[in-house]
Amino acid sequence: MRDLVEPLWLPILVLVGVWVVLWRTKRLPRWGAFTGAAALFALWLVSMPFGAFMLERPLVSESPPENGWAPDYIYVLSAGFDLGDRPQDDSSGLETTRRVNRAVAIWRDFPSAILVMAGAQPGLDGVRESTQQGFLMQAQAERLGVPSEAIIIDSVSLNTNGHAKVADDADFLQSTTPLLIVTSDFHLRRAQREFSRYFDNLRMVGSDPDITDTTWGDIGIASFFPRVGALRDSTVYLREYVALVLSDLRN
Repeated sequence: MRDLVEPLWLPILVLVGVWVVLWRTKRLPRWGAFTGAAALFALWLVSMPFGAFMLERPLVSESPPENGWAPDYIYVLSAGFDLGDRPQDDSSGLETTRRVNRAVAIWRDFPSAILVMAGAQPGLDGVRESTQQGFLMQAQAERLGVPSEAIIIDSVSLNTNGHAKVADDADFLQSTTPLLIVTSDFHLRRAQREFSRYFDNLRMVGSDPDITDTTWGDIGIASFFPRVGALRDSTVYLREYVALVLSDLRN
C-alpha cells in the first residue's frame, strides 16, 4: 500500500483535474486541449517504472570480455562524491561506489591490469583538491584488496568526453591497447561512443548490481503507475539522450 501514497500522485492528479475542468468548460482551444493531453500523457509515461525501463534499454550497450581477451587497463569513470564538513568526511556517491565495486570484481579476474580512477568533480575549485574524487575511489578499491601500485588517478578530466581525451593523451596508452571501461548501465553507450573515437580495443561493463536490474519478468501492473523513483530515473536517461546528441555535434 505504501506505493499508492507516493507524493507524485498528488501533483499529477491535480494537473489532470485542472485539465479536465478546462476541457469540459471549453476554456481551452482545440490545440490547447491536444497539447495538454499530450503533455499529461508524456508526464505519466516518464513517471512509470515501465517508461523508465523502456528509456534505459537503448542506452545499455554492454560488451563484456570474452575468453582469451584481457585488459591492460580498467577505466573506472567517476560519478561524483558527496561533500562532508571536512575532506576526510567526504564519501563517494552511489553510482561511483557501484562502479568501483564492479571494477574491483573484474580486476580480481585480471590482476595484472591497472585500475584508472578517471575524473575530478567539477565546480569544487577552492573547496576540494582535484584529486579528491580519485583518492576516494582509490581508498575504496584498496579496502577491497587492490594494491596501491595497481591504481592510477586521472584528476584532470571533468566529464565523459574529457575522460576519453585524457586517456588518448596518456603516454602509456596506444589506440590498440586493450581497455575495459566500467560505468553505470545507462552511461555505457555514451562512454563507448567517446572512447571509441580514440581506441579500437574496448570492452564495456555496466556497474548496476544484477539484483536491482529490471527485466521483462519484473514488469507487472504496478509498473504502469507513477513512481517518484521512476521519474528520477527517466530524467537521468533523457539527459543521456541529449548528451549523446551533443557528443555527435561536438565531434
